[in-house]
Amino acid sequence: MPEILRAISTPVEYVPILSSRFALRFAGCLLLTSLDAGVISAFGPALYRVSADHPSWLAGLALLFATMLGSLLRVWMLTFRGRSR
Repeated sequence: MPEILRAISTPVEYVPILSSRFALRFAGCLLLTSLDAGVISAFGPALYRVSADHPSWLAGLALLFATMLGSLLRVWMLTFRGRSR
């Protein structure tokens, strides 16, 4: 029997390419992160000094900063979850 040559292709390496949509989302996340860090570093100490003697104000301030950081975490999670799809 004659020997049949089989065409077997070599495996192709997967190279991920960043989409422009992901790059825009990532840039937006970096912008929001720097904005939140700037607000916390600029106004955090002053707001803490003002609310130090008022427990309800201090709780409100803690809630404000927790909300800021929670929304920032949500934005980052949405950005990278959208990347995997």
